[in-house]
Amino acid sequence: MAKYLMRFDDINSRIDWEKFFKIKKVLEKHNIKSILGVVPNCLDRNLYASKPLRNYFDYLRGCKKYGDFIAQHGYTHIYDSKSKGIFGSSHNSEFAGHTLKEQIKRISLGKEILKKELLWQPIFMAPSHSFDINTIIALKKFKFKFILDGFSLFPYKENNLKFIPQIVSKPLPKKLPCISQLCIHINTISNQDLANLIYFIENNHEKFTTIDQIKSSKYLLKLIDKNFTYLFIYFYRIIKKFMSKVIGYFLKLRCLIQRIEYRIKLRKYCIDKWYLKGTYFCREYKMKSLNIINHLKPDIFIDIGCGLGEILERVDLPSQRKIGFDKNTKLIGPISILNKNNFLYFSKVDQLFNYAIKLKKSYKGLVIISMLNFSHTLSEEELLKTLEMYKKQIGTFLLIIDNINEIAIEYKYNHYAFFNNHKGLIKCWPNIDKLRSIYCIKIS
Repeated sequence: MAKYLMRFDDINSRIDWEKFFKIKKVLEKHNIKSILGVVPNCLDRNLYASKPLRNYFDYLRGCKKYGDFIAQHGYTHIYDSKSKGIFGSSHNSEFAGHTLKEQIKRISLGKEILKKELLWQPIFMAPSHSFDINTIIALKKFKFKFILDGFSLFPYKENNLKFIPQIVSKPLPKKLPCISQLCIHINTISNQDLANLIYFIENNHEKFTTIDQIKSSKYLLKLIDKNFTYLFIYFYRIIKKFMSKVIGYFLKLRCLIQRIEYRIKLRKYCIDKWYLKGTYFCREYKMKSLNIINHLKPDIFIDIGCGLGEILERVDLPSQRKIGFDKNTKLIGPISILNKNNFLYFSKVDQLFNYAIKLKKSYKGLVIISMLNFSHTLSEEELLKTLEMYKKQIGTFLLIIDNINEIAIEYKYNHYAFFNNHKGLIKCWPNIDKLRSIYCIKIS
């Protein structure tokens, strides 16, 4: 019968602590010990999803005292190699492909940080599951005992290191005789997968174990196990890659159909071509922003720079509580054709405020204001002035805003530091598409 290990990757001071604590509470309720993959010197901005946790290292020491295991998850988590390594599935690595000297340096620096904080244990977990023979030599030099990777059903010993298999992130079938290492990326786990995980823990808590309680397989079993599992993973990755391409083509087709539909419906109107190219199904940030907004369940939603109102029309609220604002008066006709009055549109800011203030008297709950795809045209001073104006008129609200990650002439301003250090920062969704990250900030 399967036994399960609980593993958290990418632990740093700015992970999505709200989700982490939800799972940790359930784990501690059942006295389950986790493996925490700590990035010693996290420089990867893609792993920043919230404000830094106060007394971060104190909290980790408390976890270690409770019985959780601390694994060294690389050094900085910056991918600067295109090698997949032994077990990697993508051409991204912090270790594989680098010289032995460089890998020794990185592992040594990471270990020193964890030792200084009284956290180091002889367990290694490679970012992106990517490492090579030089990594193994370096780990042996610094007296590591466990590597949390491997294509097998059972742990095995090799090069005087114990490999704990990590095949898929979700639990393997309960009737399969194996060690199943649940690999949780807390920043990116969906709300549905989070609920499913908690349900699984609640109903299978007696099946969880720890890395110091599992034994390595015998030599013959190791050979059979590794070869069989390798073939399974090989074909699984081929199928997964194929399905990913199929889904990609489907989304492109959906995008194309919507563009054609808009061009036909709006053929009589003279509007910027961007509106016809950047339709809802052609822009991933629009779809993900909508999911974020609906999950937060606002009582009033205001979309500043709403364009054709594609997010507005899909928000789960009655039409009178969805407000769009855009100075471009050429959009009035196209909006009425596409959205059939299922939200209110204003092109003058005083009219927007008058309506929003009246609405707030009836609905005193959460107000969400989104400002998407134009903050890069505003200086920090202009952005602050705009936010202050809305706060003065409407009061406290949650701001959903994006930041362009690329540096280019058309993206004049980057507000990364301002958003990430804002005292009201609630959550960040890094790199939700090729261009941008999204932030949820409380303005009060």
